[in-house]
Amino acid sequence: MMQSMTGTPSTLSATVQAPPFKAFFSRTDETKEPEPVPFDPRIERRGEAKRVLILGAGLSGLVAGYELMRAGHHVTILEAQTRPGGRVYTLRTPFSDGLTTEAGAGRIPASHAWTHHYIKHFGLKTVPFAPDSLTTLMSLHGKQVPLTPTVQLSQYFGLSTEEKNLGLAELAEKYIFPAIRKIQSALDINSSDWPPDSLRPFDRYTLSDFVRSQGASQVATDLLCSGITLRNASALNVLRILAQMHLTRLEKIQGGNDLLPRAIAAKLDERILYGARVVSFREEKSSVRATFMQEGKHHSLGADYLICTLPFSVLRRLEAMPDFTPLKRQAIQEMSYASIVKVALQTKTRDWEKRGLSGFAQADMAEIWNPSWDQPSPHGILQLYQEGKVAEDLDRMSPSQRLNFAATYIDRLFPGFSPDLERSTSYSWQLDPFAQGAGMTLLPGDLYSWYRAVASVEGRIHFAGEHTSATPSFMQGAVTSGYRAAKEVNEHI
Repeated sequence: MMQSMTGTPSTLSATVQAPPFKAFFSRTDETKEPEPVPFDPRIERRGEAKRVLILGAGLSGLVAGYELMRAGHHVTILEAQTRPGGRVYTLRTPFSDGLTTEAGAGRIPASHAWTHHYIKHFGLKTVPFAPDSLTTLMSLHGKQVPLTPTVQLSQYFGLSTEEKNLGLAELAEKYIFPAIRKIQSALDINSSDWPPDSLRPFDRYTLSDFVRSQGASQVATDLLCSGITLRNASALNVLRILAQMHLTRLEKIQGGNDLLPRAIAAKLDERILYGARVVSFREEKSSVRATFMQEGKHHSLGADYLICTLPFSVLRRLEAMPDFTPLKRQAIQEMSYASIVKVALQTKTRDWEKRGLSGFAQADMAEIWNPSWDQPSPHGILQLYQEGKVAEDLDRMSPSQRLNFAATYIDRLFPGFSPDLERSTSYSWQLDPFAQGAGMTLLPGDLYSWYRAVASVEGRIHFAGEHTSATPSFMQGAVTSGYRAAKEVNEHI
């Protein structure tokens, strides 16, 4: 496949300016770089041009379609929505002065080489995800802690005697990075045979349970697992994601992450059928066929091959699909998806910056982002990024209740925030009928049960999407899986 593991870090030091999601880890010794992308990864067509039907114009379907089109194949993409991008979705309304925020994929690690390849290929630019000159906060156990270079965690939290002189990076070095190094030294993370049996013990735990099993106190565990950490996910799956990332080199696309899918979609042009909701598909003797609804009418299209990029949360609810192998059917039925809600609130000013704060914070199963930090406007946006049961509770609230919850939450970390509010919006991925969940989540046991069947080819039907990749929940997973599926179809004779 396309990407490789980031090298083993030999030392760690706390960093205070980086954004959440393990923002406190910093690799001071960069070792092995990700597998380089070919100068031009253009696929060379084998044999006659094929007719290829792609279900979904999310980033994976767009990359697959683009590369197959460049190879000279005949591509048609069916997209239920009226926009491309899927879960790469930039919100531009109701904000002032061209301000934007991300409802979906937000962070692009510098080590995700294939994502950066396509960003550069389409003439787009990236900027840092967060400022490097302002302070990030942590909110835990009712305490708000500035993550400054001199912060002593033991002054705020009841760490054990063995832990009291350790910072966040040292706690991570003690309890998390030995496992990451073991994962990095095992079988290639991108191999179709991954995971090897040697890593099975990590799959028995969630991340917090694993950290506790390594001897961490409950307080240290809560510190290390704060923010959006896929709380119910297999520890092995979370550690695999971390093993492929430069955790403090995070970026975003200048102007909005959806500029990438929009740029690819512009090249595919009329090959994308919007408002085309797939209701069923099947494999025939020497072809495939999909039935879809468009403008209230049923339509049918045939092709030589089909690439399904639909999330399994959507796929399992279709009226009909092929009689897949037992493990594939099990994967489709049992795959879990994270519950995520984002609430973005625009303010008249950016008072937090006057106090030296970045507008980013890490809390228990939640984060606060400041997507406006680099955008030219006197107004600002702070966004609550909520995971898990609380996100599902937010789904049951009215818009005004959701706004009040988010404003109250943010005001605890950034006092005076609420009176400065101007407007707001929110987005729930589990309520989106075309996603029915955010990123894929592998629970303990899934990796050694049906995981290897997720991306496997079924006759003339291929699979792509972040859920079929080694980097789920990131644009990289969508990009690499789309390219892989395109290459599979091209080589299918």
